Amino acid sequence: MRRVKQLTDSGVIERQVAIVNPAKVGARLSAIVEITLDVQAAERMDEFEALVAQDAAVLQCYRVSPGPDFVLIVQVADMPAYHALAHRLFTAHANVRNVKAYFSTHRSKFDTRIAV
Repeated sequence: MRRVKQLTDSGVIERQVAIVNPAKVGARLSAIVEITLDVQAAERMDEFEALVAQDAAVLQCYRVSPGPDFVLIVQVADMPAYHALAHRLFTAHANVRNVKAYFSTHRSKFDTRIAV
């Protein structure tokens, strides 16, 4: 307990969370989504990042290089929910040039541990 407090106080531990089984809460579809923007100016990248950061279905967002501009990890109920997410974040967003989604058929490992 003292080590956890020290790691928290020093900023190594940012926050403590519970890991929820997605299927038990109706979020059965996981996707890894590559996004390429049309314009990569800093303010446009920041704008897109802010847009996806406020969406609850987006669990993780990474700016990446080379390749696409962003990789998102999303969790939704089903394909209609993914289509709704795609419309509100990608289709309706004028600066998105390309979207490539990979849908998980089986999760063989999920962990959040980092050796300290």
